[in-house]
Amino acid sequence: MSIFLRIWFAFAIVLLAGSYFTLNALQNQIKPSVRQVVEETLADNSNIIASLIAPDVANQNIKTPEFHQKVIEILNRKLGAKIWSQQKNSVNQQLYITDAQGIVLYDSQGLATGQDYSRWNDVYLTLHGRYGVRSTRSNPKDSSTSTMYVAAPIIWNGQLIGVLSLVKPGVSVQPYIDLAQREMTIRALWVVALSLIVSGIVAWWLRHGIEQVRRYALRLTPQNALGEAGDQLAQPEIKKPLHFWAARELNELTQAIDQMHEALAGKAYVENYVHTLTHELKSPLTAIAASAELLQDDLPAPDRLRFAQNIQEQTERLQNFIERLLLLAKLEKQQDHQGQKLEKKTLNVASQITQLLQERSAVLQTRLLKVETNISPNITVQAEPFWFNQALGNILDNAFDFTPQGGCITIHCFNTVNDNNQKNGIHIQIENQGAAIPDYALPQVFDRYFSLPRPDNGRKSTGLGLTLVREVMALHQGRVQVDNLKDGVWVSVLF
Repeated sequence: MSIFLRIWFAFAIVLLAGSYFTLNALQNQIKPSVRQVVEETLADNSNIIASLIAPDVANQNIKTPEFHQKVIEILNRKLGAKIWSQQKNSVNQQLYITDAQGIVLYDSQGLATGQDYSRWNDVYLTLHGRYGVRSTRSNPKDSSTSTMYVAAPIIWNGQLIGVLSLVKPGVSVQPYIDLAQREMTIRALWVVALSLIVSGIVAWWLRHGIEQVRRYALRLTPQNALGEAGDQLAQPEIKKPLHFWAARELNELTQAIDQMHEALAGKAYVENYVHTLTHELKSPLTAIAASAELLQDDLPAPDRLRFAQNIQEQTERLQNFIERLLLLAKLEKQQDHQGQKLEKKTLNVASQITQLLQERSAVLQTRLLKVETNISPNITVQAEPFWFNQALGNILDNAFDFTPQGGCITIHCFNTVNDNNQKNGIHIQIENQGAAIPDYALPQVFDRYFSLPRPDNGRKSTGLGLTLVREVMALHQGRVQVDNLKDGVWVSVLF
């Protein structure tokens, strides 16, 4: 079964099951809802009529032919009303009146007069000062034969003198229940049909995007990784008129596949790169081996802690060195590909620097460093977000390392203008307090593997940070500069 059918079939099952249970629940709710409305209407009517006939009951006029004739005329009126799509021609109600003992004084059908209704709930509850209502089936096995009885007290001079009950056969409201259920079923079928069509379109759309990714992955196999001219194949963009969230996921999957391919294809490149740097790895490896050998002996706890800490520090140094090396290799490889352009975006400089500072908040707090910024919130730059953050992040890391504890770092950003006073670039300058860079070192700060010892611990970094900054700026057709201040160092980048 194809992925399209699998996705659509899953959508269809969930949709049909959900629609069935929802429709079934709603249809089961229609009948009690209609009965509630009918009961509410009967309760209003019974209380109104009870008030109107109270004088007749008190004066025993309800036993007269005139009273009976009046009731019959009311119940036999021709309505000719069209309620929604249902035609209603007559009044479908019955009423009976009992005295204060529950004996029927009057029945509009003339069937129950003189009978004792004191035990029926509608009469019994009303005589005891409660809301009286009951529903009784003429055929206990047939719910359609149910009849609703709603009663109201007849009050005269503050005394309960009887009970009026209005009777409504359930069969009279059944057409409205059937109509509502029929309309709901038809609309539900339309919704299900349209939903199945839409889910089919979504399933096809997802299948089409996945198929693009699959073909792209197949084309990245060793025999298909390059086109006829030796150029890298472009990544497919999963874009459709309807921008569902899945498109972003598929694009990210494509990028992940491409990154994995680049990592595998550049393995030999990285290996050759590492071979030229063996001397940079010897020092930390030698320190780790020596500390590990000493830890095998029975040493005092302080010595064991010191050697273990040395292993941890050298391991972190190696890890940092390898990460920087891989980043630099990736950047240089990106530069080597002819025609491959950065995906530049409009970045808000203030927001990007704020994010970088938040990521380094622990260092700032630990070293009690202060950061002052002079950046307009409206300044933007066209740059690739990842490399922009990498470049500024490396500059900030250097500034933190060479600033004495409690010192200050200042960040300026402003637009540059040409001779015609027109904006032509962005200038970001990061200044830090601390010792100046020696004169002999200034020309070498961007050289690969060149690093100065940190003032707080005398250790050196990988020597790749500023090299990476220079490469990033070259990729953006910008430049980077470093120089000394009166009481520190400044680094400026120009986009």
